[in-house]
Amino acid sequence: MENCKVLQRLENQSKFLDSASLSFDEVKGLPLAVSQSLSGVFDEDKQVLTNKSHKKFQDLHKVCCTKKGSKKAQQIIAKSRPEEVQKIIDSHKDKIGDLMRDYYANYMCQTLFQSCSSAQRLQVLKALQNKFISIAKDSKGTHSLQTLISLSSLPEEETIYQQAFKGSIVSLSSHPNASHVIQSLLVTLKDKEFIMKELRSYVRELAMDKQGLCVVKKCISDYTVYQELMKAPLTLMQDPYANYAMQLLVDTWSSNCAATMISQMKNKVAQLCIQKYSSNVMEKCLKEVRMRYHIIKELITEGKVSLLLNCIYGCYVLRTAASESDSALKVALNEAVKEAAPNLHQKKLKSRWNQILANLIHN
Repeated sequence: MENCKVLQRLENQSKFLDSASLSFDEVKGLPLAVSQSLSGVFDEDKQVLTNKSHKKFQDLHKVCCTKKGSKKAQQIIAKSRPEEVQKIIDSHKDKIGDLMRDYYANYMCQTLFQSCSSAQRLQVLKALQNKFISIAKDSKGTHSLQTLISLSSLPEEETIYQQAFKGSIVSLSSHPNASHVIQSLLVTLKDKEFIMKELRSYVRELAMDKQGLCVVKKCISDYTVYQELMKAPLTLMQDPYANYAMQLLVDTWSSNCAATMISQMKNKVAQLCIQKYSSNVMEKCLKEVRMRYHIIKELITEGKVSLLLNCIYGCYVLRTAASESDSALKVALNEAVKEAAPNLHQKKLKSRWNQILANLIHN
């Protein structure tokens, strides 16, 4: 019976932790052991959440590094007036870099940045001098820094970012955490030339890197990036990562890249269609009229349709070819498929063949 009473009291205390309407003095009356274990938490929360003096903001960092404390800190900041946000910044200038990298406090920092005025953001940026690189590489810091970058709207902010990241763009682009920061800079900043200047000589290498690929994709519309990728299209098409850059390149520069792609693919169409990664690029190429005509014509002329039909990747390419082609090409491709029928031995692909035939007879 006594145990039940204790459990009931603990349950009531749990509800008390989540209730903002109860006073801190209500901790009294609990079993001594429970009261002592919780007294420090309540003292700290009481000081931070109810003290109306400047110390309320000075002590904010003491609780925001815990899950519960971070949530409460976010609530405080979201409801704070501009002058109170200023007090928080003034009190945490020296700590902000560390808080941005903390598991829980980084969320508080993101809320703080969103509550800042442009002038206050500049103060934060100046306080972070020489810390940007380490924050960008941190698994939690990268998120808070991306939030800060996304809010950038002043030329002065862009100048600070340029000074902070100049000379480190390439190395950060292939970093698992910092890569996302470089992407944020590419998306947000108006003047991206300092980034592009460093990237241009490493476009192909970055395209073949898991993290670097994402950076390259963010600047695929840049003509010099397009030119760099087109220097080795066959190699990049067959790469596990770079093929995605080439797919986006064909989507973005289809009319511009057609002639070069046709020249590079000549006498290699079938091989590219049955390779796992390049087959994805070939499907994109089939959406452009000139490349589609060249690809289908070469497959039919060289009698390579059966090779594609016996390969899962080749079937995907033929299915796209069948759906994208005009009536004349569909007729020619349909005849080629029928001629290849005696040479088909991968019966597990029968459903794929039926899809291709269905697309060919559908006008």
